[in-house]
Amino acid sequence: MNQNPLYLIPFDFTEVSQSALRLGLDLAAANSGTVVLLHIAKNQSDVLEAKLKYKDVLKNLSEDEQKLVKAKAIEGSLFEDIGKAGVILDSSLIVMGTHGAKGFQKIFGSNAVKMIANAETPFLITQGKKTVDKIKTIVMPFSYDKKSIQIATFAGKIAKNFNATIHLVGYHDNDDLHENHARTNEIVVKKHLDSREVDYVIATVDRKGGFEKAIMGYAAEVDADLMAAGYYKDGIITNPNSFIQAMIENELHLPLLTVNAEGLTVSGSHSVATGY
Repeated sequence: MNQNPLYLIPFDFTEVSQSALRLGLDLAAANSGTVVLLHIAKNQSDVLEAKLKYKDVLKNLSEDEQKLVKAKAIEGSLFEDIGKAGVILDSSLIVMGTHGAKGFQKIFGSNAVKMIANAETPFLITQGKKTVDKIKTIVMPFSYDKKSIQIATFAGKIAKNFNATIHLVGYHDNDDLHENHARTNEIVVKKHLDSREVDYVIATVDRKGGFEKAIMGYAAEVDADLMAAGYYKDGIITNPNSFIQAMIENELHLPLLTVNAEGLTVSGSHSVATGY
Protein backbone atom coordinates (compact mmCIF):
# COMPACT_ATOMS: atom_id res chain seq x y z
CA MET A 1 0.00 0.00 0.00
CA ASN A 2 1.27 3.46 -0.86
CA GLN A 3 2.39 5.40 2.19
CA ASN A 4 1.58 8.72 0.52
CA PRO A 5 -1.53 8.30 -1.63
CA LEU A 6 -2.16 10.52 -4.62
CA TYR A 7 -5.67 11.73 -5.49
CA LEU A 8 -6.14 12.67 -9.13
CA ILE A 9 -8.97 15.13 -9.81
CA PRO A 10 -10.28 15.83 -13.34
CA PHE A 11 -10.80 19.58 -13.06
CA ASP A 12 -12.97 21.78 -15.30
CA PHE A 13 -13.36 24.75 -12.89
CA THR A 14 -17.08 24.05 -12.34
CA GLU A 15 -18.83 23.78 -8.99
CA VAL A 16 -18.85 19.98 -9.07
CA SER A 17 -15.11 19.80 -9.73
CA GLN A 18 -14.61 22.24 -6.85
CA SER A 19 -16.53 19.80 -4.63
CA ALA A 20 -14.27 16.99 -5.84
CA LEU A 21 -11.26 19.12 -4.87
CA ARG A 22 -12.69 19.61 -1.40
CA LEU A 23 -13.21 15.85 -1.03
CA GLY A 24 -9.71 15.15 -2.33
CA LEU A 25 -8.21 17.62 0.14
CA ASP A 26 -10.06 15.98 3.03
CA LEU A 27 -8.69 12.57 2.00
CA ALA A 28 -5.17 13.91 1.49
CA ALA A 29 -5.16 15.63 4.87
CA ALA A 30 -6.36 12.44 6.57
CA ASN A 31 -3.81 10.21 4.86
CA SER A 32 -0.72 12.41 4.35
CA GLY A 33 -1.49 12.39 0.65
CA THR A 34 -1.31 14.80 -2.26
CA VAL A 35 -3.86 16.12 -4.76
CA VAL A 36 -3.20 16.55 -8.47
CA LEU A 37 -5.66 18.70 -10.40
CA LEU A 38 -5.70 17.79 -14.08
CA HIS A 39 -7.44 19.92 -16.70
CA ILE A 40 -7.53 18.28 -20.11
CA ALA A 41 -8.03 20.91 -22.82
CA LYS A 42 -8.88 20.70 -26.52
CA ASN A 43 -5.98 22.95 -27.62
CA GLN A 44 -2.94 24.84 -26.35
CA SER A 45 -4.89 28.09 -26.06
CA ASP A 46 -7.22 26.42 -23.54
CA VAL A 47 -4.20 24.98 -21.72
CA LEU A 48 -2.78 28.47 -21.17
CA GLU A 49 -6.19 29.76 -20.03
CA ALA A 50 -6.49 26.90 -17.53
CA LYS A 51 -3.08 27.70 -16.03
CA LEU A 52 -4.25 31.26 -15.40
CA LYS A 53 -7.50 30.05 -13.82
CA TYR A 54 -5.56 27.76 -11.50
CA LYS A 55 -4.03 30.80 -9.81
CA ASP A 56 -7.46 31.87 -8.55
CA VAL A 57 -8.31 28.32 -7.46
CA LEU A 58 -5.13 27.96 -5.41
CA LYS A 59 -5.43 31.47 -4.00
CA ASN A 60 -8.74 30.48 -2.37
CA LEU A 61 -7.15 27.58 -0.50
CA SER A 62 -5.49 27.83 2.88
CA GLU A 63 -1.70 27.83 3.08
CA ASP A 64 -1.67 24.24 4.36
CA GLU A 65 -4.04 23.11 1.59
CA GLN A 66 -1.90 24.74 -1.09
CA LYS A 67 1.02 22.56 0.01
CA LEU A 68 -1.06 19.46 -0.77
CA VAL A 69 -2.04 20.48 -4.32
CA LYS A 70 -0.35 20.35 -7.71
CA ALA A 71 -2.19 21.75 -10.72
CA LYS A 72 -1.60 20.61 -14.28
CA ALA A 73 -3.18 21.31 -17.68
CA ILE A 74 -2.58 19.29 -20.83
CA GLU A 75 -3.98 19.01 -24.32
CA GLY A 76 -5.77 15.74 -24.99
CA SER A 77 -8.92 13.64 -24.71
CA LEU A 78 -10.77 13.51 -21.40
CA PHE A 79 -12.06 9.95 -21.90
CA GLU A 80 -8.71 8.50 -22.96
CA ASP A 81 -6.22 10.48 -20.91
CA ILE A 82 -7.77 10.42 -17.44
CA GLY A 83 -7.36 6.66 -17.27
CA LYS A 84 -3.80 6.87 -18.60
CA ALA A 85 -2.92 9.62 -16.12
CA GLY A 86 -4.27 7.50 -13.28
CA VAL A 87 -1.86 4.68 -14.15
CA ILE A 88 1.16 6.88 -14.94
CA LEU A 89 0.83 8.82 -11.68
CA ASP A 90 0.05 5.64 -9.72
CA SER A 91 -3.05 7.37 -8.39
CA SER A 92 -4.82 5.84 -5.43
CA LEU A 93 -8.14 7.32 -6.51
CA ILE A 94 -9.55 9.48 -9.26
CA VAL A 95 -11.84 11.85 -7.36
CA MET A 96 -14.40 13.27 -9.74
CA GLY A 97 -17.47 15.47 -9.62
CA THR A 98 -20.35 14.55 -11.90
CA HIS A 99 -22.88 16.73 -13.68
CA GLY A 100 -25.25 13.78 -13.86
CA ALA A 101 -26.92 12.24 -16.89
CA LYS A 102 -30.06 12.94 -18.83
CA GLY A 103 -32.40 10.93 -21.01
CA PHE A 104 -30.78 8.04 -22.87
CA GLN A 105 -27.46 8.64 -21.05
CA LYS A 106 -29.02 6.92 -18.04
CA ILE A 107 -29.31 3.80 -20.20
CA PHE A 108 -26.20 3.97 -22.37
CA GLY A 109 -23.87 5.55 -19.80
CA SER A 110 -22.94 9.07 -18.78
CA ASN A 111 -19.52 10.63 -19.29
CA ALA A 112 -18.55 9.38 -15.83
CA VAL A 113 -19.44 5.79 -16.73
CA LYS A 114 -17.43 6.04 -19.97
CA MET A 115 -14.36 7.14 -18.03
CA ILE A 116 -14.79 4.36 -15.48
CA ALA A 117 -15.06 1.80 -18.28
CA ASN A 118 -11.74 3.02 -19.78
CA ALA A 119 -9.66 3.15 -16.60
CA GLU A 120 -7.95 0.80 -14.16
CA THR A 121 -7.74 3.27 -11.29
CA PRO A 122 -10.72 3.31 -8.90
CA PHE A 123 -12.99 6.37 -8.89
CA LEU A 124 -14.59 8.28 -6.04
CA ILE A 125 -17.47 10.22 -7.58
CA THR A 126 -19.34 13.04 -5.88
CA GLN A 127 -22.49 14.87 -6.88
CA GLY A 128 -21.23 17.89 -4.98
CA LYS A 129 -24.36 18.07 -2.85
CA LYS A 130 -23.17 16.39 0.34
CA THR A 131 -20.21 17.29 2.51
CA VAL A 132 -18.16 14.32 3.65
CA ASP A 133 -16.63 15.12 7.02
CA LYS A 134 -16.45 11.48 8.07
CA ILE A 135 -16.44 8.00 6.57
CA LYS A 136 -17.80 5.58 9.14
CA THR A 137 -20.40 3.56 7.22
CA ILE A 138 -19.82 2.19 3.71
CA VAL A 139 -22.67 0.45 1.91
CA MET A 140 -21.60 -1.95 -0.81
CA PRO A 141 -24.28 -3.37 -3.13
CA PHE A 142 -23.04 -6.91 -3.62
CA SER A 143 -24.40 -9.31 -6.22
CA TYR A 144 -21.92 -12.03 -5.18
CA ASP A 145 -20.89 -12.32 -8.79
CA LYS A 146 -17.16 -13.19 -8.75
CA LYS A 147 -16.14 -9.92 -10.43
CA SER A 148 -17.97 -7.85 -7.83
CA ILE A 149 -15.42 -9.04 -5.26
CA GLN A 150 -12.92 -6.61 -6.82
CA ILE A 151 -14.58 -3.56 -5.26
CA ALA A 152 -14.26 -5.13 -1.80
CA THR A 153 -10.47 -4.67 -2.03
CA PHE A 154 -10.74 -0.91 -2.48
CA ALA A 155 -13.63 -0.45 -0.07
CA GLY A 156 -11.68 -2.43 2.50
CA LYS A 157 -8.67 -0.09 2.23
CA ILE A 158 -10.81 2.98 2.82
CA ALA A 159 -12.64 1.27 5.67
CA LYS A 160 -9.35 0.35 7.31
CA ASN A 161 -7.90 3.86 7.03
CA PHE A 162 -11.02 5.54 8.39
CA ASN A 163 -12.00 2.84 10.90
CA ALA A 164 -15.28 2.41 9.03
CA THR A 165 -17.67 -0.53 8.77
CA ILE A 166 -18.60 -2.05 5.41
CA HIS A 167 -22.20 -3.19 4.95
CA LEU A 168 -22.24 -5.89 2.28
CA VAL A 169 -25.80 -5.76 1.01
CA GLY A 170 -27.05 -8.40 -1.40
CA TYR A 171 -29.92 -10.71 -2.13
CA HIS A 172 -30.54 -14.44 -2.41
CA ASP A 173 -31.20 -16.12 -5.75
CA ASN A 174 -33.86 -18.77 -6.35
CA ASP A 175 -31.52 -20.57 -8.74
CA ASP A 176 -29.54 -23.16 -6.73
CA LEU A 177 -26.41 -22.83 -8.88
CA HIS A 178 -26.31 -19.03 -8.50
CA GLU A 179 -27.00 -19.35 -4.78
CA ASN A 180 -24.11 -21.80 -4.33
CA HIS A 181 -21.79 -19.42 -6.19
CA ALA A 182 -23.04 -16.60 -3.99
CA ARG A 183 -22.19 -18.49 -0.82
CA THR A 184 -18.71 -19.37 -2.13
CA ASN A 185 -17.94 -15.77 -3.07
CA GLU A 186 -19.31 -14.53 0.25
CA ILE A 187 -16.78 -16.72 2.05
CA VAL A 188 -13.97 -15.28 -0.10
CA VAL A 189 -14.95 -11.69 0.74
CA LYS A 190 -15.29 -12.47 4.44
CA LYS A 191 -11.81 -13.99 4.49
CA HIS A 192 -10.41 -10.99 2.63
CA LEU A 193 -11.89 -8.47 5.06
CA ASP A 194 -11.08 -10.60 8.12
CA SER A 195 -7.44 -10.87 7.05
CA ARG A 196 -7.25 -7.06 6.92
CA GLU A 197 -9.16 -6.64 10.18
CA VAL A 198 -11.94 -4.66 8.51
CA ASP A 199 -15.28 -4.49 10.29
CA TYR A 200 -18.24 -5.58 8.17
CA VAL A 201 -21.92 -6.48 8.30
CA ILE A 202 -23.67 -8.93 5.96
CA ALA A 203 -27.19 -7.80 5.07
CA THR A 204 -29.84 -9.17 2.73
CA VAL A 205 -32.55 -7.09 1.06
CA ASP A 206 -35.69 -8.00 -0.83
CA ARG A 207 -35.21 -6.91 -4.43
CA LYS A 208 -38.83 -7.37 -5.53
CA GLY A 209 -39.33 -3.60 -5.71
CA GLY A 210 -35.98 -3.11 -7.45
CA PHE A 211 -32.45 -3.70 -6.17
CA GLU A 212 -31.45 -0.02 -6.47
CA LYS A 213 -34.44 1.09 -4.40
CA ALA A 214 -33.77 -1.55 -1.75
CA ILE A 215 -30.10 -0.56 -1.55
CA MET A 216 -30.86 3.12 -1.06
CA GLY A 217 -33.48 2.33 1.55
CA TYR A 218 -30.89 0.35 3.48
CA ALA A 219 -28.28 3.12 3.08
CA ALA A 220 -30.73 5.61 4.56
CA GLU A 221 -31.47 3.32 7.51
CA VAL A 222 -27.80 2.95 8.47
CA ASP A 223 -26.92 6.61 7.75
CA ALA A 224 -24.30 5.67 5.14
CA ASP A 225 -21.41 8.02 4.34
CA LEU A 226 -20.22 6.29 1.17
CA MET A 227 -21.44 3.82 -1.46
CA ALA A 228 -19.14 1.26 -3.12
CA ALA A 229 -20.10 -0.64 -6.27
CA GLY A 230 -17.99 -2.29 -8.96
CA TYR A 231 -18.60 -1.65 -12.65
CA TYR A 232 -18.59 -4.66 -14.96
CA LYS A 233 -20.32 -5.22 -18.28
CA ASP A 234 -21.18 -8.89 -17.79
CA GLY A 235 -22.78 -10.33 -14.70
CA ILE A 236 -26.09 -11.14 -13.08
CA ILE A 237 -27.17 -7.49 -13.02
CA THR A 238 -29.25 -7.12 -16.17
CA ASN A 239 -28.12 -3.62 -17.15
CA PRO A 240 -24.82 -2.65 -15.46
CA ASN A 241 -24.71 0.77 -17.17
CA SER A 242 -28.11 1.64 -15.73
CA PHE A 243 -27.20 0.21 -12.31
CA ILE A 244 -23.91 2.08 -11.90
CA GLN A 245 -25.54 5.27 -13.16
CA ALA A 246 -28.22 4.88 -10.50
CA MET A 247 -25.50 4.51 -7.88
CA ILE A 248 -23.67 7.60 -9.19
CA GLU A 249 -26.87 9.67 -9.08
CA ASN A 250 -28.21 8.13 -5.87
CA GLU A 251 -30.98 10.11 -4.20
CA LEU A 252 -29.05 10.42 -0.93
CA HIS A 253 -26.24 12.25 -2.79
CA LEU A 254 -23.66 9.89 -1.32
CA PRO A 255 -20.22 9.73 -2.95
CA LEU A 256 -19.63 6.50 -4.86
CA LEU A 257 -16.44 4.43 -4.85
CA THR A 258 -16.29 2.38 -8.05
CA VAL A 259 -13.81 0.65 -10.31
CA ASN A 260 -13.81 -1.10 -13.66
CA ALA A 261 -13.68 -4.63 -12.28
CA GLU A 262 -13.21 -6.16 -15.73
CA GLY A 263 -10.13 -4.01 -16.36
CA LEU A 264 -8.63 -5.22 -13.09
CA THR A 265 -9.49 -8.82 -13.88
CA VAL A 266 -7.55 -8.52 -17.15
CA SER A 267 -4.53 -6.57 -15.93
CA GLY A 268 -4.45 -7.70 -12.31
CA SER A 269 -1.67 -5.25 -11.43
CA HIS A 270 -3.24 -2.04 -10.19
CA SER A 271 -5.45 -3.65 -7.57
CA VAL A 272 -2.41 -4.59 -5.53
CA ALA A 273 -0.47 -1.36 -5.98
CA THR A 274 -2.90 1.26 -4.80
CA GLY A 275 -3.48 2.57 -1.31
CA TYR A 276 -5.62 5.24 0.29
